[in-house]
Amino acid sequence: MIVGILRRDGAGDRLREELSRTAARLASGRRAVLWAKGPVALCAVRDRRSGRGSQPELFVTAREDLVVLFAGQLYNLPEIQRSAASAAQALAQAYDADPARFLDRFNGRFAFALWDARAGQLLLGRDRLGIEPLFYHASPDCLRFGSSLDAAAPGAGDYHPPAILQYLLYCYNPAPETVLAGVHKLPPAHLLDCDSRGVQLQRYWRLSFLPQQEQSEAQYRESILPLIADAVRVRLDDGASPGVFLSGGTDSSALVSLCTRLTGAPVRTFSFRCNWRSYDESSYARFVAQRYGSVHTEVSYGPEDLARIDEAVRWMEEPFCDLGIEIGTHLLGRAANGSVGYVLSGEGGDELFAGHPVYTADKVAAVVDHLPAALVQPLARVLQRLPDSDRKKNLTVLLKRFAYSLTFPPALLSHRWRVYYTPAELRALCNPDFLAASDSEHMFDPLLRIHREADGADRLSRSLFSDYQTLVDFYLRRLGLLREFSLESRVPLMDHRLVERIAAIPSRWKLRGLATTKYIYRKALEPILPAEILYDRPKLGHGVPLKNWLREDKVRRWAEERLADGALGRTGFFRPGVIRRMLDEHTRKTHNHSHRLWGLIVLGAWMESRREAA
Repeated sequence: MIVGILRRDGAGDRLREELSRTAARLASGRRAVLWAKGPVALCAVRDRRSGRGSQPELFVTAREDLVVLFAGQLYNLPEIQRSAASAAQALAQAYDADPARFLDRFNGRFAFALWDARAGQLLLGRDRLGIEPLFYHASPDCLRFGSSLDAAAPGAGDYHPPAILQYLLYCYNPAPETVLAGVHKLPPAHLLDCDSRGVQLQRYWRLSFLPQQEQSEAQYRESILPLIADAVRVRLDDGASPGVFLSGGTDSSALVSLCTRLTGAPVRTFSFRCNWRSYDESSYARFVAQRYGSVHTEVSYGPEDLARIDEAVRWMEEPFCDLGIEIGTHLLGRAANGSVGYVLSGEGGDELFAGHPVYTADKVAAVVDHLPAALVQPLARVLQRLPDSDRKKNLTVLLKRFAYSLTFPPALLSHRWRVYYTPAELRALCNPDFLAASDSEHMFDPLLRIHREADGADRLSRSLFSDYQTLVDFYLRRLGLLREFSLESRVPLMDHRLVERIAAIPSRWKLRGLATTKYIYRKALEPILPAEILYDRPKLGHGVPLKNWLREDKVRRWAEERLADGALGRTGFFRPGVIRRMLDEHTRKTHNHSHRLWGLIVLGAWMESRREAA
């Protein structure tokens, strides 16, 4: 963890005391290394158990005119800065040589603060894809920042209703403003420049989906695998075998295959299993583990594990939920704890190569949206009244969700299929004071602003751009839960070199026809993965049968208690009667409210955790 303060009227000794108190509150017995001079104080909080290469660093030049506070890892450090003893020192050397382009050659996940005493300038920075978190709170006379929400918050912090509204809509908050008033997330690929003139955001890298020079299928196919292999290679530690979170899908299976080839030894793999028809993918994970000889651990995940959400929320900077998959990540971290120092995970692959079913739904919707509303709207209302099914995916489930999502603006792109409340439903759930404070009339604006930055020529490329700014961050938050176990996660498919290359491949090579997702990716992986994984298995997603568990008597009673009491009720944001009605409709299978109910349970647990920690 890193934490720091810039106070324009500050003095080093006073700031040192102030930051020491903050570090003591956040460190929980961990070792803190602190530097303070003039208006700036910086602190690196080190974890004694963390894997090699992942400890925060503090580098100070001999004259103390350049100081770098760094969290994360530079994967290509040995290749580009052989004279540097640490990533923080390499950053200082690169800045000294070329302040305008000092990040260009670095490949990694990082968040940093750089104090240039010569210019009276503090720079905060975050890696290109936002793998490493960084939060800040700016006031006229003070800037607080850190890699945790509490490090940046000046006090207990009031809740920020617009951000909570975003959480309700999507089960996470994609906006730059956090759920604590005044605290912001530094956007990926941005610098925050703080000097005597004030605070200014600067983007230093931009992902483009504009197609480059057209190539043949064979050229695209042959160029992809070496890029992925190198992205895996630079993330492997010499002499330390990695773990891999294995679902049995294309992305995680490719990581297992490549790790085995690159290390020449079996890797440790970890997966969870939910024993419910249409949700259990464990057979695919076992198939891959056996194929490549991994040391495989399979963790059972049942309804009794839902109560672990109280443990998981303590490691969430902001509340988020993914129908219980966040608990699956928690269980995997617990299983991997002590056996490996770091794990590889396949986040980013679906958004890079168009693997989500929503991209197919977008293609269908592009036709339906041009049909007369007088025909579509009545049919959509009929489809939404169909009873829910116990299965994860069947025709009824797909039709109900498709009909519901058609009510949202097409300008939301792929997020159209990931919104969980209509404006009318929010007005029913939320109290008027909360809605007035949350700017609900402009609830979609944060996403629409991101969409306007997309430069792709077609709908799919714009959706992929949007998902890389939003959904990928959502998945990274799940991996953030591994901090509880001092377990580092590495995501090769988010290597910026790979991302830049694949973004420039035309959309028709990613989504072929109506429903052939990841077309060119599968072709590229044929030399290293069997057809059983590439072509013979359905795309299920690593799902949890939460909607079915919530209909079981014991879990339903647990959910009722969580939704009726505690921090959620004390906010006064929501109408209890509407929540009870949603739970009743869900139990009777009139509707599938699992996303909404679980979202409220997680929000309440997160708020309760903050109250207890205060």
